[in-house]
Amino acid sequence: MKLDSLDIKILDLLQNSSMLTPKLSEIAKEIGTTNATVYRRIDALKKNGIIIGHTTKIDSKLIGKTFQALIYLRLPKSINPEEKNKLSLKLSEMHTTEAVYEPIGKWSFIIKTSHKDMEELNRFIKDELSKIPYEEMQMEIILNVVKEGSVSLPKLTE
Repeated sequence: MKLDSLDIKILDLLQNSSMLTPKLSEIAKEIGTTNATVYRRIDALKKNGIIIGHTTKIDSKLIGKTFQALIYLRLPKSINPEEKNKLSLKLSEMHTTEAVYEPIGKWSFIIKTSHKDMEELNRFIKDELSKIPYEEMQMEIILNVVKEGSVSLPKLTE
């Protein structure tokens, strides 16, 4: 499906809306079209797999998770692709894990985690990450999040 400027405007509003569920009428009014057009476009975006779900963004600080870290893991070379897939699922199911990335380069995984404090992070490393057969680990504490949680949409060419 090729996206046009109307699709991009709809996606932008859906992605960046501060409302829990933006109303079709509000989207239609904002972009200057009808409710029916917005409905058909959103339906097509869903059917074509561009919209893959609806999520609620939660402010981790307000639920006591003020301490975030990026943890880099390098697995042993002896781990085969099937084992690596199982480990990625295991990592993604850990309760403090927000994201698991498989980058190109030195690291096998980059894990974003969120914790109450350093003590909780320490317990996570000792109790949960110790179950992963990694060769090397590096960690960075996140001081401030500038931008997060939105997809970069194509630029409008109007």
